[in-house]
Amino acid sequence: MKRILAKNSIFGLGQAVINLIFVFLVIPVFIKMLGSVTYGVFALVMVVGNLNSFTNLGLTNALVKFIAEQGRSEKSNIDIFVNLILLIAAILPLTLVFIYFNEFILLDLLKIPLKVFDEAKGLFILVLWANFLLLIGQVFKAILDALQKVYVTSLVQIFYNFLYWGLILTALLLGFNLPAIGLAIFIAALIWLVITIINAKKVWGKYSAAGFYNNYKNATKKQLSYGLKIYASGLIGFFYEPLSKILISNFIGVSEVGFYDIALKLRSQIWGFIAQIFYPLFPFISKEQDKSVIRKYVHDLEQKSFLIIVPIIVLVILLMHPFISIWIGKDVDIISITAIFIISFHLIGSSVIPNYQFLMAKNLAQKTIILQLSNVIFNGVFFLITIQFLGYYALIVGNVAAIVSSFILSLYYQHKYLDSLIFDSSKQIIKLLIVGCIMFGIGFMTNTFITSNLLRMVLDPMIVIIAAIFLYRSFNMISLEDIKRYSGDSLNLSRLGIKLFVK
Repeated sequence: MKRILAKNSIFGLGQAVINLIFVFLVIPVFIKMLGSVTYGVFALVMVVGNLNSFTNLGLTNALVKFIAEQGRSEKSNIDIFVNLILLIAAILPLTLVFIYFNEFILLDLLKIPLKVFDEAKGLFILVLWANFLLLIGQVFKAILDALQKVYVTSLVQIFYNFLYWGLILTALLLGFNLPAIGLAIFIAALIWLVITIINAKKVWGKYSAAGFYNNYKNATKKQLSYGLKIYASGLIGFFYEPLSKILISNFIGVSEVGFYDIALKLRSQIWGFIAQIFYPLFPFISKEQDKSVIRKYVHDLEQKSFLIIVPIIVLVILLMHPFISIWIGKDVDIISITAIFIISFHLIGSSVIPNYQFLMAKNLAQKTIILQLSNVIFNGVFFLITIQFLGYYALIVGNVAAIVSSFILSLYYQHKYLDSLIFDSSKQIIKLLIVGCIMFGIGFMTNTFITSNLLRMVLDPMIVIIAAIFLYRSFNMISLEDIKRYSGDSLNLSRLGIKLFVK
């Protein structure tokens, strides 16, 4: 099982890396070719990409959970058919409603400038249909994920990322506008759906509708009972980042939405590294019945994640300004400050993903509703309180307050239901803080002697990684047991880990 989890995580990590490269390539071209205002419009229209928060009813996670528990069986076949029918019944009507009310959504809600309305409308409609295809495909992706074939879905997702960003880049370089970009997104979604369906069929085999008529009501009730809790959590979660964009567009301006969106895209890529490592844990937790085993995995993975998170935060603080200077070249200060705060706090928040997965998998999904509600309330309240004297930076205050609130709540639920926290003692926290400060201090001192942004981008990661290895070894932060646990059957990896981290 450890080998499967590791394989799934590694392929998921590769997916995140590929997507990161494309984001870095395409966004500067987008801004250069169409301007920051048009990119802000694009970012606002793409808010509809969160349409799945309204329409999937939590059915994807429900299907992963039940197939992981039941395996290939008649019940699972019925669950697949029911899931697909429910999803189409939920998505199609709402997609049509959004298209019908496109003028109200774009002009009145998102505050799209009238002069670019026609272009925004073309993008909007095509993105809606692309999202429809992506949501239908989640049924077949769930089959693969539930059977621990996350590495397959990751490979398909890598191909999708190539198509998505590659077609957008092509449209930009050929001088096309927003509707052409929408068509690129739609084509990528269609191809992804076809490939995902084919792969799911290969893994699952023949779908059978045997017993469907007699059991569809129970299957529907079961999936909706569980899924609606996830749905409520996702629905509330919709009002976090998209609400921030809407607040910015209404209180500040469209260009600022673009600045925030750039920071979010950077956050999403870095967050993706952590999330992809943790995602295979969800079907594993769904299947595992021994609570002590789940407690062990959740506690240990959260604790070890900080060994990765701390150096990344240090590098984000050290390198964000030079990176934005090289990458975007303008509005560097405002984008850098936004990205540093949002990425750093989201990384800290990402450490409790295993506990969040536990809550979803073990019939405690209603607690995730409270976590998402906390995000929305704290984000909105702190934004509105500080907007008058902080302006644009009020959104940073709101985002940080939201993350801190949900992080504390998640720890409370982890202590209540798993009888554990992330750290075993305050000494571990103090060690991490000291290590983080030393790494930052070394990097900061190095940067005082280096004026070249490009040279900083090359040297700082090397310095921080070397410092991290030395400090983790000096403070005995990685044990021999840890290395044996996470190196699996690889003797070479185990020997390297011992050599680097164990005195």
